[in-house]
Amino acid sequence: MNESPFGSAQWIWPEDHRWDLHNSFVLFRHAFTLERALKRAPLRITADQSYQLYINGAFVCRGPARGFQHTWPYDEVDVARWLVPGRNVIAVRAHNPGLSNFQYLSESYAGLLVYARWGRVRLATDQTWKCVPQPGIKRDTVQNSHQLFSQEHYDARAGLANWTHTDFDDSNWGAPVLWPQGRLPWTSLEPRGIPMMFEVAERPGRIIGTNEGACAADWRSTRNLYTLRQSEDHTHRPVGDSTAGMDKPAYVNAPVGLHAAGFAIPATGENRFRSYLIDVGRPVVGSFSLAVGNAQGGETIDIVYVEGVEFDTLKPMLRYPDGSRVTFSTRLICKAGRTEHRFYHPFGFRYAAVTVRDSRTDLHLSMCLHRTGYPVERTGTFSSSEKRLEQIWETCAWSQQNCMLDAYVDTPWREQAQWWGDARVQAWNTFHLSGDARLFARGIRQIGAQTTADGVTYGHAPTMAHNCVLPDFTLIWIITLWDYYWQTGDLALFRSQRATIENALTYFEQHTGKHGLVEYDDRYWLFLDWTTLFKEGAPSVYNLWLLIALDKLAEMHRLTRDAKAAARCQRWAARLRTALKKLLDRRGLMRDGIDWQGRIVKSTSPHAQVLAITAGLAPKSEPDMEQFLADYLQDQSGHQAHPSAYWITYVYSLLAERGHGSAVLAHIRPRWEPMIAYGSTYETFGAEHEGFMSSRSHAWSAHPLFHLMQIIGGVRQTAPAWKRVSFAPVFEGEHGGATIPTPQGLVSSAWRKVGDRFEVELNLPQGVTAEVRLPGLKAQRATGRKRWTLPAG
Repeated sequence: MNESPFGSAQWIWPEDHRWDLHNSFVLFRHAFTLERALKRAPLRITADQSYQLYINGAFVCRGPARGFQHTWPYDEVDVARWLVPGRNVIAVRAHNPGLSNFQYLSESYAGLLVYARWGRVRLATDQTWKCVPQPGIKRDTVQNSHQLFSQEHYDARAGLANWTHTDFDDSNWGAPVLWPQGRLPWTSLEPRGIPMMFEVAERPGRIIGTNEGACAADWRSTRNLYTLRQSEDHTHRPVGDSTAGMDKPAYVNAPVGLHAAGFAIPATGENRFRSYLIDVGRPVVGSFSLAVGNAQGGETIDIVYVEGVEFDTLKPMLRYPDGSRVTFSTRLICKAGRTEHRFYHPFGFRYAAVTVRDSRTDLHLSMCLHRTGYPVERTGTFSSSEKRLEQIWETCAWSQQNCMLDAYVDTPWREQAQWWGDARVQAWNTFHLSGDARLFARGIRQIGAQTTADGVTYGHAPTMAHNCVLPDFTLIWIITLWDYYWQTGDLALFRSQRATIENALTYFEQHTGKHGLVEYDDRYWLFLDWTTLFKEGAPSVYNLWLLIALDKLAEMHRLTRDAKAAARCQRWAARLRTALKKLLDRRGLMRDGIDWQGRIVKSTSPHAQVLAITAGLAPKSEPDMEQFLADYLQDQSGHQAHPSAYWITYVYSLLAERGHGSAVLAHIRPRWEPMIAYGSTYETFGAEHEGFMSSRSHAWSAHPLFHLMQIIGGVRQTAPAWKRVSFAPVFEGEHGGATIPTPQGLVSSAWRKVGDRFEVELNLPQGVTAEVRLPGLKAQRATGRKRWTLPAG
């Protein structure tokens, strides 16, 4: 048996690891002595479901990354800078939701595990640790959405102030119960495999509106702060850059706002509220900490977090009940004197409605935003003389960063789920922004770890969402194994997923009809795209994804010298090609499928043309399909199946690579320019989903990030691990360029119009060769640093 990375440590929890877990928060403390300062002090820690670590009163980190209990992830953190010679105290706030959601599968056990060995000092969770269920937490609250954890309502009157500090008296805390390592549900542990989330303390934004009114009747006892605020008057009067309007009516034309870091709150009176609408300035991911002074005790501060505001009334957009039951909210009830509290769960939001209730004296409120996320090291850049394109690129880059947490998430608002169709696009963004493939690799493993009995991966994982099994995302998952190899040159990840791939292929074989095409299975959700695509019977788009997956699998099997598996995929792909070619119409266009009666449907979607060209289905028809797509970008009228803000990336990639870069730019501009002012990319091009609000922080639509770099900068990858690239910039504007991080080093391009000529430069790291195509010059190869001068016009 391998030695555990946690030594003799045991899982600890109060009373019983299985008992009374719903929305539970537990506090842990352990004191120890150091003889001297340490230069390095690695500490390993994990908890099911999560923890926040403090040392000597200072916040250190949160974790672990999402995972499955049979290989539960742990973190290793160098805590040396928080330690001092003499007495030290580790304090941990741990949480278990007691239920499953869109990022966590409950096994109905909770626990904390900590270990460190620094010379003669050994720390290991055991019975010498102290713990207590956190007093003051209201356990019976609604979830923040179908997909997430419960609202946090904290009553500081019952709570424990300064419990993380070294001088806190924990003598009346109890000893934990123990659960040995290696036992179910945590049979093994794995390093998180990705960097720790960053944590940055920032100013919380500006107050742009105020209001006051009478509290709703059930304001003290409500389980749902969101619907409480929705039931009350939640309009706000605009606030200018002064204190006018904070405690009396003031109407200011431009709601510039006041800094919300610290401000005075006049007394509300009994059963009344004052509301302050805060604009953080752009969408963020994080949580607030509050410090409230001069309280008598019982004053209540509710915060509702939203993405949007109705600007004519300054109403936060509260839309309960939408399909996801979004209710992002937190509550702090003050004790007498000074109250401090840091809320636990990070939210994605731009606006926060802070509602102060039932105060009899003037209060002082200080707020801090604790922003968090994956530590993206930006080395990719984009430049253009067209500033709006640079702004679109920056908006996309920020959106992508906000959708990188401990996994690629669709949106930090609403669900924070690792949707895999989204993740493929986000990985392309990341490869151009930082070159980091670790989050992608971890996601591939997690998607492959949760399947149905018949081999279909879930649309996201870990998850309890049995309504979110998407067979087409299973095919995209298979293709992302190729994407990972294409980016890194590494096939080890593919090898590790062979069994899951085989089970998935068996499913698709079993659901192939007599016509040779895979058919829709109504037990599962065939997504394809948020649009009116044909999805019954045997859809072309579904089968084209299968064809592409088979082609990529055949090549990866060939590269790993498994001729038998490669031949099987090739034979299947050949049969599938034959069946799909029967769907070409007289114009050479791909029709959208076969209905349940065996009839070929007449519609020809952009989606089917893109994938048919990508799959090399009918080379002689590709000019007609290409023209169909180019015409679509010029005029979408007459089409029923419009590619969504997500799926249009496939249209852009194909057309830009085939010389339609200017047309792609023309299509991007009017659709992404409206997103600049908001600061993030939207889930849709405008229309809301039926039954629920679309998000304004979706990185599946942040793909102009890499399209702009490829079109203006001109560099595209053409071989695994970026060992070969093509270079063919589109000269729109006066200058442009891009820098792309690759496994071989930075690839950079730049061009500038100087008089009647273009000065062009390409810099390639060692090991990278470029195929160069510039107007007026013969195609050529380049390595190292090259410059060209071209005639303009």
